[in-house]
Amino acid sequence: MSWRDQWPGLPREPETEPTEKTTAEFRVALKSSACKISAEIAALREDAGEIVTFESRTEAVAELLEGSDRDDLRFQRPAPNDPGAADVYLVAVLDSEPEPAERGPPEDGWTFDMRAQQVGALSESLLSAYSWDPPPIVSYVAADLGLEPDAVRIEVDQSPGSVGRSERDGGDGRWLPDVEFIVRRRNGSHPDGYDGPVIKRYLAEVKHGSTSFERHQRTRMTRLAAETGANLEVLVIRVDLEGTPQTYDLTIRTVSADE
Repeated sequence: MSWRDQWPGLPREPETEPTEKTTAEFRVALKSSACKISAEIAALREDAGEIVTFESRTEAVAELLEGSDRDDLRFQRPAPNDPGAADVYLVAVLDSEPEPAERGPPEDGWTFDMRAQQVGALSESLLSAYSWDPPPIVSYVAADLGLEPDAVRIEVDQSPGSVGRSERDGGDGRWLPDVEFIVRRRNGSHPDGYDGPVIKRYLAEVKHGSTSFERHQRTRMTRLAAETGANLEVLVIRVDLEGTPQTYDLTIRTVSADE
């Protein structure tokens, strides 16, 4: 089961095979847990019934998951023995972790579920952990600019400043990118090729799975992209963390006890 379909979903739930589709439509079962989280979902279920049909998964995501009040809702694949026609369930995120008082000593080890903030940070770190030349961006830039990968060096700015025009200045507001990639032509006189002239910049928003944009975020990014020249591009990078563990283990000890 992929992070896109389930995250955070139900921790440690067994993986199931995807439901076979016989049409191009995408059917979503609106579960009671989702109705308790969102009054709009409850009203939709009352009007349309438990199963709602969309033309595509993309349309279903936009309708059901995007919005500031939908952070606690996720798609989950149906149970394998479910006779229903749904492709996915719309469910509320459940927290099955024990209370702190119910855990044993920290030196014996604790297990925690991955949280949305951690998955988002992990998605970003796959790109921003590099100071130079993150492999996915090297491949993208080579394809985008029609250059050999060895012809460029890509500098990574892990904390770019906000861009755009504020509402006070007549704009749509400012956008804070997650990461900036500064593409430099390889410097033949430098032993590692660094410090060459800048030929293009990319500002990127990194999302995990089907995570929605914040309020007005896409509008501001789109406006910036329309107002900039060919030397700057605005990117949306969606990271699929399928196969990544949904829990992590750790121990906490004093340094004198950690031997």
